[in-house]
Amino acid sequence: MTIRVLSAADIDRALTPTDAVESMRSAFSQLSGGAATVPVRGGVQSELGLTLLMPAFLAGSRELGAKIVSLFPGNRDTPPISGAVLLLDAATGNPKALLDGSRLTALRTAAGSALATELLAPPDADVLAVFGAGTQGRSHIEVISATRPLREIRIVSRAVESARRLADDVVAHLDLVPVGSGAPDPVVRVLENPAEAVTGATLIVAATTSTTPVFDGSAVAAGTHVNGVGSFKPEMQEVDLSVLTRARVVVDQREAAWEEAGDLIVPLEAGEVGRDIVDCELGEILNGDAPTGGDGHELTFFKSVGNAAQDVAIAGMTLARAESADVGVVVPF
Repeated sequence: MTIRVLSAADIDRALTPTDAVESMRSAFSQLSGGAATVPVRGGVQSELGLTLLMPAFLAGSRELGAKIVSLFPGNRDTPPISGAVLLLDAATGNPKALLDGSRLTALRTAAGSALATELLAPPDADVLAVFGAGTQGRSHIEVISATRPLREIRIVSRAVESARRLADDVVAHLDLVPVGSGAPDPVVRVLENPAEAVTGATLIVAATTSTTPVFDGSAVAAGTHVNGVGSFKPEMQEVDLSVLTRARVVVDQREAAWEEAGDLIVPLEAGEVGRDIVDCELGEILNGDAPTGGDGHELTFFKSVGNAAQDVAIAGMTLARAESADVGVVVPF
């Protein structure tokens, strides 16, 4: 028996942003359609850190696997967050592939937002404001720019130097035009004022670790689509009440959102919204059970906290592409 090992660089060689989005189409459709088994994630706390296990089985695409993520905040010589995705043969249970979990997580989260943008945003929305200059900020620029023409990209971070470094990296290393579109390269700007960043923006990504809203939702123009991916704990809130009350709110999975999404939980516990603020899951739109677009609302808001179905789906797509191109290292196991 052998296993294919795929590093972050191997994943980038094997998988295109379009592939990543297509894998999310499969993941969310199966998740909302009852074809995904996703147990509650388990965890173990050791002396120096926390390790989480997130398994999933997608019956429709016959994909089985698990992501393991470790959070060791005291690390100095290695990243404080690391992970791996183990993909198994759904027929035998035998290991098939081991993939870099950090790169897959960045890609699948951004691809989920890109898919939500496709389904919810106006087709001509082309000014993207990204709050957060970390890994998720970069991956969202990478995937969204590869899947729709953008006229302008705005980067906002409380650490302005981080935003400038990201802007330089984006311009130097990313292809910011969808393949075959013939569109010109977008203007990439660093802005320090959140109000300036959202004025005229038609797409907004919130990808920070903030516990308080990072922009004033009342300043967001009607017709704008917002992706919220940074807040993943009940006490974290990147997007304010005015976005929620103006928007059609779509989530990756209701149960997970009400357990982890502070953007929803904080106003719920304050009595400012009810659970009916969530209109539907993204997969329900894909499956034809809910309409695309704003459905009569001023804004659209996709709130994602992440799901193991996404990890297994993108791992399966990556492995298929890697096998076709003979990417990665195949070792006896």
